Amino acid sequence: MIDIDNYFFQSPFDEQEMPSRTRQEEEAPEETVVLLRPENVQPLKTNQDIFRFRSSRISPYKLRFKTDFVTTQLDNNLLFEGLNSFAGTPDQFSLPPPGILFKANFKDLLEDYVIEGGIRIPTTFNGAEYFLYLDDKKNRLDKRYALYRKGTRYVEDQTSIVPRRSESVTIIGLTRFKYPLDLYRSIRATATFRMDRLTQLSTDASTLPVPNYREQRLGLKLEYVFDNTIDVAINIKNGTRYKFFAEAMKRFEIDLGDDFKFEARQGWMGVIGVDARHYQRFLKYSVFAARFAGATSFGDEKILYYLGAVENWIFPKFDETIPVPSNTDFASQIAFQTLAANVRGFKMNIRNGNSFALINTEVRIPIFRYLFPRSRSGFFRNFQAVGFFDAGTAWQGVSPFSRENPLNTIYLPDGGIPGKEPVVLKVNYFRDPIVAGYGIGARVLVFGYLVRFDYGWGVETRKVQKPLMHISFGTDF
Repeated sequence: MIDIDNYFFQSPFDEQEMPSRTRQEEEAPEETVVLLRPENVQPLKTNQDIFRFRSSRISPYKLRFKTDFVTTQLDNNLLFEGLNSFAGTPDQFSLPPPGILFKANFKDLLEDYVIEGGIRIPTTFNGAEYFLYLDDKKNRLDKRYALYRKGTRYVEDQTSIVPRRSESVTIIGLTRFKYPLDLYRSIRATATFRMDRLTQLSTDASTLPVPNYREQRLGLKLEYVFDNTIDVAINIKNGTRYKFFAEAMKRFEIDLGDDFKFEARQGWMGVIGVDARHYQRFLKYSVFAARFAGATSFGDEKILYYLGAVENWIFPKFDETIPVPSNTDFASQIAFQTLAANVRGFKMNIRNGNSFALINTEVRIPIFRYLFPRSRSGFFRNFQAVGFFDAGTAWQGVSPFSRENPLNTIYLPDGGIPGKEPVVLKVNYFRDPIVAGYGIGARVLVFGYLVRFDYGWGVETRKVQKPLMHISFGTDF
């Protein structure tokens, strides 16, 4: 039996004295205390002497790191923030190709500090990505310091005898601070330095005098995050999470050569957005998941959002029938481009613009957990049947329903009659800015990867399109 009334603790104050025992306690039979550890089998008496603490035996903690994991995997996630430079990539937007990612993580013994680094080589073997970050979680204010570099080479003109090749390099330095308000809420601030450089490689004499194109930007992002979700299983959550964010970015020019120069360029960009998700459990293991996301960019520079498809699509396709801004005032303002997903049943670019809004809903049912509840197979326990419905829009200007929206405008040339001035017809016609998609899918765990299969029908301007299959990696939406 344990005497809970006579506990003594090590204290930096004066030595404590044993409390005086009452007459009833003195007459009571002596009780013994048995330690709960199995190796301690000798009973100890409650009136045993208290041993003085010996400070010389203290071994102070020293900073020591251990390897948490070293992995090699195949993925095509956007490693840093998901913004691509419009000027530093080929004309047609595309997702990163699948790449071989080597990643290692090291943690301090008390997990106050985390170091992670990696390199990803695309399967096209035309570049590489490197990243390294340090997380400082020792105090309440969490800090992250990160560095990222991406280099890509591609062919600009394949029609010439000697194809012209270019190289784009993106370097990002990032500092992030996270302050938790309570168990579920936090505020975050991220400062970013970004440099983009586009170089035309020397392939013939005409390319030698071509100067490098260079852009440098400073950014600041503020976020308010709420998250009380619980991971029940892979891709199965319960609870709610959302974030509101605002970001500002400014161009500048810095030269660290002999003639140091720092100059703020004209143009700035602002972004505000929201991403909210709710997961409602039903039928013990199943979950209904809903998401709303939206953002808008404004200022002298903007982000071009491509609506449609899914994130991490293995075989991405781009919709060429929807016009992309070019040779217009809006096109000259585009600084970045990114994907606004998911809208399944469509290719990328079913709609585009500097603003977007979308909703996603899914029903996730791990059917084999009901049929074989005692199965230990990872394939059967994590297999999920999915039904989904998506809807969204992207637009330029104030409203997606404006007649001036470029989505509703096409230009028809007259074919170029000899001896006459060319006539170009501007035609306005209605095209519903909101598109939707519905269908079925499955989530399968294969060799440690959660592979998503989605077979969806798109609905555009009240017309159901041909079904489209999306195969992608990753969890959630």
